Amino acid sequence: MFKGRSEYTRLKRYTGNERRFFAASLVEWADDNVHEKEEKSEIPVYSDDEYEVYPAQRPHTDTYRDYPPFVMGRYEQSKMNSDVNDKTAVHRTTDRRGKRVSFFRNGDKDFKGVNVCINPKQFLNFEALLVYLNDRIETSSGVRYVFSLPDGKEIKSVTAFQQGRSYIVSSVKKPALDIPYGQSRENFWNNKKPSAGRVRKEELELFKRSDSPKSIPKNKPRVITVINNEYRDRREKFYINPNTRHNFEDLLLTMGDMTNIDIHALYTEKQPHRKVESFSQLFNEFKSQDNFIACGPELVPLKPENVKRPAPSSNSGSDSISVASRMKKFHRANEGDLDEINEYEMERSPSPHENILNGVPVNGYQEPVSFRNNYDTGDCVKLNIRGKVREYFPPSITYPDDDGQRPDKKLKLEWIYGFHAREGCKSLVVFRTGELLYYVAAVAVFYRRNDERGDEKGDTQRHYLGHTEDISCLTLHPTENWVASGQVAGKENPAHVRIWDGEKLTTYHVIGIGFFSQGIASIGFSEQSKGGFMCVVDMCDKHVLSIWDWEKERMIAKTTTTTKAVNCCCFYKYDDTLLITYGADHLFFWRLFWDPVSGQDGKLYRDKLSGVFEDDTQPAMVTSHAFSCTGDVITGDSNGSILVWTKNSEYVFKTNKEVSAGMKACHMKPVDVLCMMGDNTLLSGGGTFIKSWDSINNYRKISKREIPDIAGNVRAIVPQRGHGADGQIYVGTSKSCILAGSLPNKFRFIIQGHCKEIWAVAAVPGESSFITTAHDQFVFKWSSATHRVLWRSHMEKPSSALAVDCRGLFVAVGSVAGRFFVLNAKNGMHIITVQVGKTQINTLKYSPDNAMLAVGCDDGHIHVFYVHDEGQIYRKNNIILRGHSKFVTNLDWSTDSRYLQSTDGDFELFYWNIQRMEREDPRTLRDCNWQTYTCCAGHPLMGPWTSCDAGENVSVVARSNYREILVTGDNTGRIKVFKYPASTTMPACRWTKLYSSTVTALEFLYDDSFAVSAAGKSPVLAQWSVVDTFSGQLNNT
Repeated sequence: MFKGRSEYTRLKRYTGNERRFFAASLVEWADDNVHEKEEKSEIPVYSDDEYEVYPAQRPHTDTYRDYPPFVMGRYEQSKMNSDVNDKTAVHRTTDRRGKRVSFFRNGDKDFKGVNVCINPKQFLNFEALLVYLNDRIETSSGVRYVFSLPDGKEIKSVTAFQQGRSYIVSSVKKPALDIPYGQSRENFWNNKKPSAGRVRKEELELFKRSDSPKSIPKNKPRVITVINNEYRDRREKFYINPNTRHNFEDLLLTMGDMTNIDIHALYTEKQPHRKVESFSQLFNEFKSQDNFIACGPELVPLKPENVKRPAPSSNSGSDSISVASRMKKFHRANEGDLDEINEYEMERSPSPHENILNGVPVNGYQEPVSFRNNYDTGDCVKLNIRGKVREYFPPSITYPDDDGQRPDKKLKLEWIYGFHAREGCKSLVVFRTGELLYYVAAVAVFYRRNDERGDEKGDTQRHYLGHTEDISCLTLHPTENWVASGQVAGKENPAHVRIWDGEKLTTYHVIGIGFFSQGIASIGFSEQSKGGFMCVVDMCDKHVLSIWDWEKERMIAKTTTTTKAVNCCCFYKYDDTLLITYGADHLFFWRLFWDPVSGQDGKLYRDKLSGVFEDDTQPAMVTSHAFSCTGDVITGDSNGSILVWTKNSEYVFKTNKEVSAGMKACHMKPVDVLCMMGDNTLLSGGGTFIKSWDSINNYRKISKREIPDIAGNVRAIVPQRGHGADGQIYVGTSKSCILAGSLPNKFRFIIQGHCKEIWAVAAVPGESSFITTAHDQFVFKWSSATHRVLWRSHMEKPSSALAVDCRGLFVAVGSVAGRFFVLNAKNGMHIITVQVGKTQINTLKYSPDNAMLAVGCDDGHIHVFYVHDEGQIYRKNNIILRGHSKFVTNLDWSTDSRYLQSTDGDFELFYWNIQRMEREDPRTLRDCNWQTYTCCAGHPLMGPWTSCDAGENVSVVARSNYREILVTGDNTGRIKVFKYPASTTMPACRWTKLYSSTVTALEFLYDDSFAVSAAGKSPVLAQWSVVDTFSGQLNNT
């Protein structure tokens, strides 16, 4: 028997049976000590009852060998009963090991007995065992007492049972001990149906049924690697779902949009190269091959000597040329110069709608050329939308472009406006090139400021577009070459982690498909091994923590953590076998036990001695963390306090009360971010304040700085260069802003955006600008050339609708309070406020002659206002257009300002005669020329509705000003591009997916060079350039 704990080190000199013997002896010594101290953990302690030694700690650095020996009773598995660790369980506890015992009925010598395995995992308490026995052993008044044989001692705990012993159950407290229990010779009755005898093992195959067609497993989704034919070092991974409605040609188009090449054919990488022609080949004939070559117009794989180098960056929404420089080329081609345009007072350019009132085709718009031979006034087309049959009347003329073919233009992501910070998660980092890296919706954005470039090309963005759903977290590899990002689960796209190159924007690893269920909550790389391992916490109910060897795409260990919210997981900076998770009411330290030589999975155990809060310091939420140069763990919480956790000689992390007392409640609001600078200065952000602390001198407070209230609360702090020795930092805020500066100097805005749902976008006629509004009570005017804010105006109520008059002088802003505000479109100054009703205003639209303003409300009513004195006075028509049973969503004027069309929340399409202020027969307006087309129903929209999958709805529509294409957004976040009109069944389209929520706004700029889209739940505002598919150049109409 061992005399002390130090004897554990002797195990290192033994292997095999000798090592097992010493391990068994060590377990006995540990159990004796544990019982002597009578230490009871709230979670059963795991020990080594099966005489299996703990796996050796990872031996590739000396740090792993210097830890104190494993102390029995210190580490424990998760409380939750989950199969995450049970399937590969190696270590079991003395308490949890099942004890097989026999129970007899008191006073009954003929009772055969009931054998039960007593396991605390099944019987949490003694009462649960009594309930179980009462159902299986009948007594006069139920099982109430249990006595041991033969001494008759009463049992009151599930831990008091002993292996192989017999016990008596009784309803009274008088056991009959003189009866020979278990010695009855009476046989059990057998009421089973006689069988023909046992089946030999070698004959089992004869009794197996053949697989029926229903039992044949379906093809599972897979991940393939697509290689550029011309640049072989250019690769991208794609997730292929066999259950999609899109055909193989659509798959090639999607791959081409993400890789910025025109893919005409797909071949296997292995020689001889074989062409892939269908989905079935990918999942059957070529299921063993993961790499494929994407060929362009050359149609065949090139020989190795003809392959080009180096590869250009991929997945980028914009190249190195800035938008401003490209806009200069565009305006020069149209006899204009961007340098002559003032951002605040832009000169008016021709609009495609000018002179259209006189019936003159302008700016490329052509009237239909052929007429229907047999025109029938009763002719109508029926379409089923959301279970209701709608009737639409086709025009009397045939449009030559309404052929259902794929459009020759597509959308290319140009710019992402704003910044979205998720609370308690890293959302902003600085890449090694000096670019800011953050995520918005399903896009990872690289942003470079113009003053860092030293030229006049303006700000630039690069975009990684590999994700198919919203990105939920992002982190940078310690070498700063790789980026890991996780996404949420969607209807067709599972949650997973993608690891990609930050310069080439090429995906190299896709991890966790089929393992992560709901989404990724946090990702972290190991620091000591230079990022060799990755930890992930998912968003499921039990928040599974998993460790991955990401280069081999192999999971090393996993465990459940807690059912409460988990904000972050990370490796301890100075030890790869120690991990930290924190969130609601907890701060957990986990120890990884894993032997890389054996090849077996490792185990994760929680250190119950570390991370224990004092009664007066227990927070509702741990919100942030940092590491000091001395090895301390620093945490911020919802109480506004900062706690310093110091490790003792036994590697137990406990609060440093002396240091933490000086930072108790140092912020009035939760400490959402902690950042350790290169000079060991700790920066903390809580509310609108940033404070600095000297971590060398007992965390003495140095200074503080308050950011503007309009920017919101601090959510992220990162150094601008290196480790921030110069004190220059970036600050991400809760109101979608990023500021740059330092604590001694003032901060300035470099990125601004909406922080709540964006519900309206309106282009300014004749200007390279547009206006947006959202529920955050702000109205922004943006320049599409410089991507800067031209002006910002604060509203007294959340806004939900926008309209700009045809001259670009005034903008009407509708609010949820039933009133609209009129602003000067040049500077955002308030002009007039008009009360319409008591319900929310959903849509606004100026008539083409600027004489009227139509207002659609949430109660289904449409109001018409007459505009007087150059937009200064608005008079309401007393007649209200009634007819919609649900809220009005969209309005469109005819080009002669005589008619109005509207749709509601049930996609009912109504037509109105404004002169008579009454409903109009749809037959009479089948050939009406509409100034815009934003209504989500109608004959030109029949094609997009037939292309929707089950459960999908067309939520927004925008027609280009030159009437070439039609762009739709649906409730799954897809944006589709069709030819206009699109009335044929299942017309071909080009689509992209940037959001995981409903698309709420779409708008073309005045010259159709750009389109702007917005999503509702996440404040995502994106600018798309309209490019020709055959050349990839900007639309220069």
